[in-house]
Amino acid sequence: MDSPDSIFEIYIRYYDIRSLKSCQSDGHDEHEGKSSRDALAQLLKIVNLKFHSRTSIFDELLKLMSELQLMADFSEFSRFYDFVFFMCRENGQKNITVNKAVSAWKLVLAGRFRLLNQWCDFVQENQRHNISEDTWQQVLAFSRCVHENLEGYDPEGTIS
Repeated sequence: MDSPDSIFEIYIRYYDIRSLKSCQSDGHDEHEGKSSRDALAQLLKIVNLKFHSRTSIFDELLKLMSELQLMADFSEFSRFYDFVFFMCRENGQKNITVNKAVSAWKLVLAGRFRLLNQWCDFVQENQRHNISEDTWQQVLAFSRCVHENLEGYDPEGTIS
């Protein structure tokens, strides 16, 4: 299989990658989980070969954002958001670093999450561990459901 040349080609080939965990939890079979794991390993290899620095990854993601219709289609944005998490993972890691997560959130959630700056400041000051895929997904849900005045926020942990 040829290696994709552009970030857009990489996205088209790999945007539907799902973590093994999500495949198992929503009833997909073991074969799909294995193919997702293989696709993820291939994506990580391509990312490591093509994008040597964090800056180049984010420059490429910015280019990709300009080519996609993310503002009009939330399902496309969700796929893109998932793809960004996988692009930011370092080889062999399940999570992404706090610095990489904050940089990615600032890039992809700008204009979509009114509390973005406060959230990123909070994470940088208080988060001691890398960001998991679950946390990554929860931030997207939080950004969609909670207003600037925190209407929609439930301190008991559920988003209304």
